[in-house]
Amino acid sequence: MNTNELPDGPVSLSVSICDCDDNCTESPPVDYTIDNTLSIPDTIEIESVVFNNAGFDISWEESNATDFNQYDLYHSTVANESDYSLIFSTNDVKSITYFLEDVDPLILNYFYITVSDSFNYSSKSSVFISSLDPKPLPINITSIIYDEESMQVFWNESPDSDFLKYELYSGINDTSNNTLIDSVFIKSVSSYSIDDFDPHVSNYFRIIVYDTLNQSTKGGYMSNTVRPIPQSVSLDSIDSFGNELTIKWSGYQSSDFKSYKLYRSLDASMSDKVAIYTSYSSQDTSYLFIENDYGTTYYFMVSIIDDWEYEVFSNMQSATPIYFTFLQSYGSDAESIGGFYGIQTTAEDYRIIAKDNSDIVLKSVNRYGILTSSTYYNYSQDETPVKIIETQDNDGYVFVSTIVNNNQDTDIRITKTMQDGTQLWNSIIGYDSEGENLAYGLDKVNDIILSSENGYIIVGQYHAQHPDILILEINQLGNIDNQYNISIAPQSQRTIENGKSIIEVDNGYVILASLAQSSSNAPSNILLSQFDTNISSNGDTLWTKTWDLDIYDYPKRLIHSSDGSYTFCGYSSDNNNQESGNSWIINTNTNGEQNFLTSIPGNNFALDMIENHMGNYIVVGKNLNNNNYQGWLACYDAQGNQLWEKLYGSESVDVFKSINQTKDNGYIVTGETSLNGISKILHLKTDPNGDIQ
Repeated sequence: MNTNELPDGPVSLSVSICDCDDNCTESPPVDYTIDNTLSIPDTIEIESVVFNNAGFDISWEESNATDFNQYDLYHSTVANESDYSLIFSTNDVKSITYFLEDVDPLILNYFYITVSDSFNYSSKSSVFISSLDPKPLPINITSIIYDEESMQVFWNESPDSDFLKYELYSGINDTSNNTLIDSVFIKSVSSYSIDDFDPHVSNYFRIIVYDTLNQSTKGGYMSNTVRPIPQSVSLDSIDSFGNELTIKWSGYQSSDFKSYKLYRSLDASMSDKVAIYTSYSSQDTSYLFIENDYGTTYYFMVSIIDDWEYEVFSNMQSATPIYFTFLQSYGSDAESIGGFYGIQTTAEDYRIIAKDNSDIVLKSVNRYGILTSSTYYNYSQDETPVKIIETQDNDGYVFVSTIVNNNQDTDIRITKTMQDGTQLWNSIIGYDSEGENLAYGLDKVNDIILSSENGYIIVGQYHAQHPDILILEINQLGNIDNQYNISIAPQSQRTIENGKSIIEVDNGYVILASLAQSSSNAPSNILLSQFDTNISSNGDTLWTKTWDLDIYDYPKRLIHSSDGSYTFCGYSSDNNNQESGNSWIINTNTNGEQNFLTSIPGNNFALDMIENHMGNYIVVGKNLNNNNYQGWLACYDAQGNQLWEKLYGSESVDVFKSINQTKDNGYIVTGETSLNGISKILHLKTDPNGDIQ
């Protein structure tokens, strides 16, 4: 009997039996209570709701009803029963899981499930409430290590199954401002390497870990062990000599030294600083900075860079190059000494050939104008030096002098020395024509130059029957390779011809000379001539020009100008007492034809001349004013116009005998100064304008 269609409750049951004639008999009644609930399927429960892959994995118990019919799964995001919705149904008793997509695990989700049998009896499970998805566990930095190549940050791996990424942040010196360095999406990666870092500051790091729901948790900060910052070095006051600046600083003593770097700027702010020198030796604490611009202020700063490339700057120092000049005199108050010719050497110190009462002396003077040594040669007191030059290989010096044996006999000496003045050799050259009196002849030297054959060229006077122009080609050992005696005037005129200055040209020489009648004290003229050694076996002149400017004309120095012309200087007078006169500068073309003649009035006596680096002519000598001689220095342009003039000396008798340009485009002037009958060497170093500062 099926009681499923009967209402639950007490009932009486009896059995009735009937025959064919419809005669029935009922059995005694039996009392029974109908309870259909005993036919409802057993309740099943939801076992788990797990968030995974952006959804819920839901599982429940399997029904044991023999007449199982269906599972129905319901879901709601609120607790109100009326808001539940059916999300899944199945007639497969073995299907006991379901994946619910697109859920929000960060709110409570409510689930229940019903099971029904074939009589449509059903049972409902308890409500299962999902757990809120927890934030990731914090990940902290465990260690920070570094070497010269990189800084490495380490942390522990996240234990969360729904891991998404690590974010590594860094801040310098504090934790208030930090920036994202990188994101790491591989859970097992738990370190990071940084190449660009400064170990001298606190580099703070932290990890923020994210899960797949983009929930994040911040870890704590950790910083590296800070490396000490290098101590700055101290920049000393800058020593200057002309445009050379010597920059010195204190040494860096720590072992983390990598380099010094020296900076120069034209502004006190050092905003435009440029590195001009780098040294990788901690003992190297100075630098010589040369060829700076005069009058420009330079600012300097030196830095120490350690082996981590950390740079610390020193204090700043400045310097303004000015020309180093001086006016010096060398000698004593007991004995006279006069300077004849001075040069600046390749080492930028000075040599002066001089003469005292008894000997020729080579004076060595340092770049500051301080006398450092004197070399004597045991020559006669009657021997007079003329000029000194430095050898072509800069290994020493050569000077020439005239030896006075008596009033009828003079000879020429050429002396070679080492750099320290020690004599290597000397050669005496005099009239030695066969059959003639060896003790006769006024042989004189007035100029010496280096030759193109690495030897020396001497010009002066050769005295046999008549004084003639003498040219000697001397080799490196002091021996005569060639000798040329040049007589321009006819023998009948008894003209005294004396070579004063010489320059070498192709196949010969251009000679500046004087022409005097009868004696060296007689009225004289100026001669300029080109001598060609290839015209004949003895050579000959190509052309000769003469000038007669006054009664007495005294040519002194010939130079080959930068434009190819010839320029020479001297002075002229109407008497021979050196108390009145006018200097002059004459410029000619390569054939000796005059381009200009500049007459310089004012009792000036030009004794030497050079062309400077600007193509101007610098003349030195003496100036007579109120019966007092002053050293005279003047500049003329390439057309002979005076640009400036300087006078040095006052109460003494001062004369400049030689001039040469120095490496800084100033001038070294040599002569002598006399006071109360005692002479001293006068040594002047000027700036390019002829001034001393």
